[in-house]
Amino acid sequence: MALSIILVLAALLVCALLFIALSFRHDLSARGVLFKTLSRFGMRPAYLRTPEPSTPYRRLKDTAGVLHRPLLLNLETSDGSGEVTHPDVAYIREGFGEGKWTYWMACTPYPDRNDRYENPEIFVSDNGINWAVPRGLTNPVVPTPETLGDHHSDPDILFHLNYLWLFYRQTMRSKNPSENRIFLMKSTDGVRWSVPVEVLSDNTGRLLLSPAVIQTGHRFLMWTVEIGDGGCALVRRSSQNGLEWSEPELCKLAGLVAPRHAWHIDVVQESDRLSALLVSCMGHGGAHSRIHYAYSEDQGLNWSTEGFLFDQVYEFEAGVQYRGSLLPRNGRPGEYDLWYSAASGRLRCSIAHLRLTRDHHRMWPSQGDTETLQKTAAGLSHL
Repeated sequence: MALSIILVLAALLVCALLFIALSFRHDLSARGVLFKTLSRFGMRPAYLRTPEPSTPYRRLKDTAGVLHRPLLLNLETSDGSGEVTHPDVAYIREGFGEGKWTYWMACTPYPDRNDRYENPEIFVSDNGINWAVPRGLTNPVVPTPETLGDHHSDPDILFHLNYLWLFYRQTMRSKNPSENRIFLMKSTDGVRWSVPVEVLSDNTGRLLLSPAVIQTGHRFLMWTVEIGDGGCALVRRSSQNGLEWSEPELCKLAGLVAPRHAWHIDVVQESDRLSALLVSCMGHGGAHSRIHYAYSEDQGLNWSTEGFLFDQVYEFEAGVQYRGSLLPRNGRPGEYDLWYSAASGRLRCSIAHLRLTRDHHRMWPSQGDTETLQKTAAGLSHL
């Protein structure tokens, strides 16, 4: 009897260790591993099988501070789910492509958190709210990897020298050890894209998460979140051409309270600083992700941040707030557009738009513009 109990306990211990190993190997929270494991065997719990409530704006809590009022985007993803994550937006003042679109977004479908669909797609807009697929383009612009277990993620888009530059990440779990790579594609019209070129790779488990790239006039800078001996760290690389990159420089990040650590980032150049949308999480796999404003006054080696940018108020963001894209509003100093991804309590993913205001080192949701945004969205439904 005693031997039987020991064997059962040993089996449970082995299962627990395998569960933890899967969490680390596949960049998932414990809930994410359970979700994917049960889905694989057709055993998804009922609360994950049932349809999402039709009330994404249902307020789950009252807030003592400023209430943010986001607008959810309706994106025509190639898989038909409309579930999307990890947006990155480029603003081109004079317009770009056949339609002279001013806003270009890269993002990835993520239906049921299935990373086989997590391939970069392109959308365009002339107001940042109503989005369409540009004429002549078939999404995704990066096809699904041929090998089961490999996947794409984390697109980042910018406009430079009359080209759109699209960086994205590829994870190759089919290799032993697994590899993570960053690729670059370019386009002169947003519809026809060049063959992907590998610009970074790693097989030591650093992950190369969430590449955020800017062009400063004389060089490119890239930030990624990577895993080393001391846990997650923010690092910076530089390049003269966007293809060959320097060795990583470790960045310092002040203001995050343990056990939170950096997970994803987006960076924009301003006249007096670099501003960033920083996502922190607890543990690995993005568990309990939340959004912060961060800034740097030395080109991104030292960063400062404080508490969460806004609360988890609504049904659509009840699970996590995730990677977003921040852009200063043209001609309106101290005002910003934000597109951020989120997941509901049932892990349904979406992207929301929000206006922000900054005064020196503090940023908060703008107030009083919701009615204007809704009228704009209704009036530009011709997209």
